Amino acid sequence: MNVFKTLFPDTGTELPPLLSTDERAQGRRLFHRFLKLNGITVALLLENMLILYALRNNVADPLVAVLASFVHLTMPFMLVGKLSVARLGAARTWGLGWFLRYASASLMVVAPFVSRVAPQAAVSAVILAGAFGFALFRSFGTVANTPLVGEVTTPDDRGSFLSGNFVRSYTTHLLTTTTVILVLRSVDELWVYQLFIGSACLIGFYSSTVLGRIPESSVPQASARKPLRIAMRNLWTHPRVRRLLFAWSAGVVAFTVVTPFMMMAVKSGYGVPDSTALLMSLILLLGGIAAALINGVIADRVGPRPLLLLYTLGLLMPTLYWTFAPQEPQLIVVGLAFFVAGYCKVGIIVGLNQYFLASVDESDRVGSSLLIRVVSGAAAGLAGSVVGGGLLSVFERLGMSGLGIYRTYFGVISATIVVLVLVIRGLERLDEWPIRSILGLVMSPRDVQALFVLNRLRERSGGREESRHVQRLGRIGSSLSEDVLRERLVSPRLSVRVHAIQALGGLDFGPETERAVLGQLEHGEFTSAWVAAEILGEHGIRGAIPLLRRSLDSADHFLQGKSMVALVRLRDEESYPRIVAHFTSSENPRTIIYGANALSRMNGTTHLEIILTKALSPGLPEPVVDELLTAAARTAGAGARFYRFLQQYNREKRTGVTELLPDLDQCFFETDATRVRRESLHEEKPLRLLTRELIAATARADHPAATALSNVLAASQEPLPRKVVFCMALIHTVTTGRERVAGYLVD
Repeated sequence: MNVFKTLFPDTGTELPPLLSTDERAQGRRLFHRFLKLNGITVALLLENMLILYALRNNVADPLVAVLASFVHLTMPFMLVGKLSVARLGAARTWGLGWFLRYASASLMVVAPFVSRVAPQAAVSAVILAGAFGFALFRSFGTVANTPLVGEVTTPDDRGSFLSGNFVRSYTTHLLTTTTVILVLRSVDELWVYQLFIGSACLIGFYSSTVLGRIPESSVPQASARKPLRIAMRNLWTHPRVRRLLFAWSAGVVAFTVVTPFMMMAVKSGYGVPDSTALLMSLILLLGGIAAALINGVIADRVGPRPLLLLYTLGLLMPTLYWTFAPQEPQLIVVGLAFFVAGYCKVGIIVGLNQYFLASVDESDRVGSSLLIRVVSGAAAGLAGSVVGGGLLSVFERLGMSGLGIYRTYFGVISATIVVLVLVIRGLERLDEWPIRSILGLVMSPRDVQALFVLNRLRERSGGREESRHVQRLGRIGSSLSEDVLRERLVSPRLSVRVHAIQALGGLDFGPETERAVLGQLEHGEFTSAWVAAEILGEHGIRGAIPLLRRSLDSADHFLQGKSMVALVRLRDEESYPRIVAHFTSSENPRTIIYGANALSRMNGTTHLEIILTKALSPGLPEPVVDELLTAAARTAGAGARFYRFLQQYNREKRTGVTELLPDLDQCFFETDATRVRRESLHEEKPLRLLTRELIAATARADHPAATALSNVLAASQEPLPRKVVFCMALIHTVTTGRERVAGYLVD
């Protein structure tokens, strides 16, 4: 007990009823540290290394199959773990289990020494005993796993957290396995395995102290104190949880009868060196990391059930390969089979845990988790040892050998996988996507990229970082982001709300988002209402018309201007007189700019004279005049042509005029075109000659636009600004049909 107090000094401290956000974050950080360490120990000791170590110590294949099943056969020991959680709490129970686990594993180090003084049966017994204790105390601690994950996560981030756990664990696992392969290529001796096992035990002792410090509330402890009979009754009387029991068993059985036997097949069937077998183990890890990364992005959104079906069905790929495996190993294809198996295994584990946390009330998690893991562990253990090991023994007695045994074995397992998929299909549907939609998602890089950003938004971050992520979602333009963007409309930070509305503007959003954007228009004066008005107009939301009409009288000139444009987009002709009145009477540059934009969108050239007259108002800033002239040109259908001219003219006047010369050459016939050209190219002089020609030409023309130009010219005093004259000349050219046929002269 003194050792226990040293390892877990907080023992006896009363647990709080609820964890704070910071405590959950601390718990996730400790989880991450433990999982990185656990990845190292797993690579040095568990599964494939343990199988290879047993084979190197001449343990028979059927016994190795039994050894690989210990992790499942010992699941009933979780009952003892439940009692410990009720007394010590989940974190300290898990830490204690891990300490005892590696204490047991250290027994396997002595196996080669036993072979010097005892028969092979004793060596096998030592390895099996150490492996059994290693698995037994894992079960003791694992009862705390799922409840503790529920403690440090929320429903919105559990799928990504579970997947991220595998990424961290498998990454260190992969790096460690790579190191092991390199070492074994240089020194392929039994003592190297002993060194690996000893190192794993030392790291495991430290990782147990990390587990013991994970914060938790009193909920897991209270849940563990519930009598097991109540947990059994709750599990059996709730159809969703009862079906999960069967599905969990099916999922665990599926990869239990596949992945360990693939390693045995590649080692005993093909007879490859240990380093090559471990390379396959490395590829298995890569598949798991890939699954964890993709699951971390999509699991919380698409739901666990369809993913479970896809991953379990995916195990058919490696089983069918081994059923028809060629006599000579094709390592690339074998590696692909291992990659798929690793991918599907991790996907199944993550999916089962996510479904459990979504289906089981937190007050029942300890008991339900225990029962589900015990039953599924027993099923998987029996499948691995009795079915798997038994089939291998039967095939040996039938005279099969080498690869032939494993071809037959995996042929039987392929049929079994189909049955297990049908069991998992019986899970109750949660909030989930159809499988065809998930397959479509995987084929859409844009949607996958959006999901990565959405997951980043779930993390705690400041307003500036959140605003940046929202902008990225706007650039991506995936419909998957609609819900999250809509949630950002209640952000306390203006930039986040504005960027969220702008991002939604690029989506074909639904009624719920429409109502949220309307709310921003109604209540966001001087903040976000202006961008809401713009988006509602662009999307043709006629339900916004009453609010937009009210906004025409707002003191927020930005909102007022955007509302003018939106109402015209919505063809609310009842508002047109008010828009024209605001435009003509306003002295605010912003109202003038957006008013001109609105007038230019109204049908015909009715308001051309009003816009040009406003452009001649004294004291307007030159950029505002440019906006007015561009709007006037657009009204007459010459917007694109005038825009190109103005862009060049503002950069370099002479170059700009040359953009317009072809039009001037063909418009005015009473005066020599050379004189008009010469006057136009003179940057300082007013355009008196061109103005007189324009007055005469518009007076002769029978066109509403020409009439408007003539009225403006008649009411104006010379000299007119050069830009205004050029704009009017171009409008006259286009509207009277004297433009050149070339398409670059037409808007």
